[in-house]
Amino acid sequence: MRELDPMLDVFIFETQQLLESLEETLLQSEKEKNLAEEHINEIFRIMHTIKGSAAMMSIDNLAKLAHALEDMFDKIREGKTRSDEKSVDGVIELVLAASDNFKSEISKLSQGAASDGDFGALIAKIHNYLEVILSKSPTDESENSSGSVTGDDMDFTNYGTPLYKIVINFEDGCQMENLRAFGVVNSLAEHCQKIIHRPADLNESAASDEIIKSGFVMYIQSGENPEILNKLVEESMFLQDSSFEEIVPDSDELPPSMQVATQITPQNKTSDTGAEKPPTTEVPAKQNFISVNVNKLDKLMNLMGEIVTTESMVTKNPEVASLHIDSFERSSQELRKLINELQDIVMSIRMLPVSNSFQKMHRIVRDVSKKVGKDVELVLIGEETEVDKNIIDTLSDPLMHLIRNAVDHGIEMPDVRVRNGKPAAGKLTLEARNAGGDVIVLISDDGQGLDRNKLIQKATEKGLISKPEHEISDKEAYNLIFSPGFSTNQEVTEFSGRGVGMDVVRRNIDKVGGSISLESTPGQGMTVQIRIPLTLAIIDGMKLRVGKLVFIVPMLSIRESFKPNDGDIFLDPDGSEMIMIRGECYPVLRLYRIFDIEPDFEALDDGILIMITTETTTFCLFVDELIGEQQAVIKPLPEYIQKHNIDMHGIGGCAVLGDGSISLIIDINNLVIE
Repeated sequence: MRELDPMLDVFIFETQQLLESLEETLLQSEKEKNLAEEHINEIFRIMHTIKGSAAMMSIDNLAKLAHALEDMFDKIREGKTRSDEKSVDGVIELVLAASDNFKSEISKLSQGAASDGDFGALIAKIHNYLEVILSKSPTDESENSSGSVTGDDMDFTNYGTPLYKIVINFEDGCQMENLRAFGVVNSLAEHCQKIIHRPADLNESAASDEIIKSGFVMYIQSGENPEILNKLVEESMFLQDSSFEEIVPDSDELPPSMQVATQITPQNKTSDTGAEKPPTTEVPAKQNFISVNVNKLDKLMNLMGEIVTTESMVTKNPEVASLHIDSFERSSQELRKLINELQDIVMSIRMLPVSNSFQKMHRIVRDVSKKVGKDVELVLIGEETEVDKNIIDTLSDPLMHLIRNAVDHGIEMPDVRVRNGKPAAGKLTLEARNAGGDVIVLISDDGQGLDRNKLIQKATEKGLISKPEHEISDKEAYNLIFSPGFSTNQEVTEFSGRGVGMDVVRRNIDKVGGSISLESTPGQGMTVQIRIPLTLAIIDGMKLRVGKLVFIVPMLSIRESFKPNDGDIFLDPDGSEMIMIRGECYPVLRLYRIFDIEPDFEALDDGILIMITTETTTFCLFVDELIGEQQAVIKPLPEYIQKHNIDMHGIGGCAVLGDGSISLIIDINNLVIE
């Protein structure tokens, strides 16, 4: 895919952010069954911003669609439309439909294609619906005199309220200065009785040039604390500097067309005509946030990984280590400390809260529940939990599949729930929490749960299992839903029943080194647990050796290591090796048998056992030797292994060691237990 024009890239990013905010506002309004004033103003602002930026980018179809919605909300904002529940529902449906079209066109633009969608029918529908809800006659100007106004056709007549002049200069090269100026106006609007700005029309293409040349000038009338107003100005994006001063209406500061004959007495001044104006205060603005292309972060992370590997190759070089140079060791320790700090910073830059992915699920639940005739409440827990950016991207599709499946297939119809003594509305909980070096995501519903017998019957018909039913555990039965082509839905719907989805979920989770499991109670609901690593890049591991091969196990999975005795081992009824430790029995896995390699030791008292804990079980791994800790940069397995379908189950990747050799990283969650 070709690289996008920088301005188009900014437009795509900012529009995506606006659309996310739009959907969140709409869903909140739908939940409250009312369009609150702040929601109306927010939607109007979003549409006005999208219209202006799309027009600037010459994307006319998006600009026209946004303009139609802006007109609708302008009338709603002025109180000229009906506000009954039915009208509100119709407005929300239209805006959500428009939001979907915006997303579709933005997706085209992000892939380098043109925005060619025809929204004529939707725009006509918006205009027609506006006529339907325009059941009130236009209000008198006096009814709206307290609202914020921009332009030349007004003056400052609210006597006794202070008047301020604000001048803003944006950073050189920040682009879209007119849109950023509009954002400042919008942030101040709710605190001001009147606003006049220069340039007056921020939609004109020449507005940005004028702002660059002369700055963005505003004259505002407000009874709000000036410190609050100034703070709102300072928080503007890409602000270079600003000035904020109080003036009087007949001041020379005002252009002649804006001067008012009647004197305004500012609230914080005496009535003495000799009172002096406070001097203009230059306020240098701090830019606390910047947008960075994720590709640059990927390159930075890769470079960080190479630094870690190179440092290990230098400091652990056998020839250097044998010299025992004190100054070199001290310098190496200091270098390691600095690299660790740098690594932590790089990792933190890539970490994002899961809130964005979680919030998108509100729309999924809303759409699916409406189409299948159910009432489902989505509860979000732990939205502030942070995960690597790449993992968040990979997590979105599995979450979408699981949420759709829970609403469409898991939660019963309202009449069925009432008959079973449940509330008519179903409840779906999406939760995230940290667990050591992993993040656990839980998707729980209070639906019908899984029917073990039905699952086994369906799997037997498809030839997925051959064991007798009494030998199949509940966990094995429930995990059948992750088999390719498996579905218990009798009818094919828009959302499920085609036998695809759940196997895709497992594959996507496996790609990022995660695991998925589920628990179910018939008639009470089901919980799906996804365990994913915080990051895909670097892990702290323990090096261990079996024969001539060196493996790495994540340190967070190791509970303890110890030397066993042959007499400690016994066989269970299936012939599997077990060991008793402090009154608990654990299975023993011989790593050389799993990967079919030649070990140095087969007698247990010659090697060493490592107790490993996963999210589902604890077992003891038998190896020849523990070598020591190793910070490993995870590298994917070579492509030819994947192309030739070589079985590498239980291997999560590889790492380059200090001496340049390759070590395999064990995926303990998918290690085969015989």
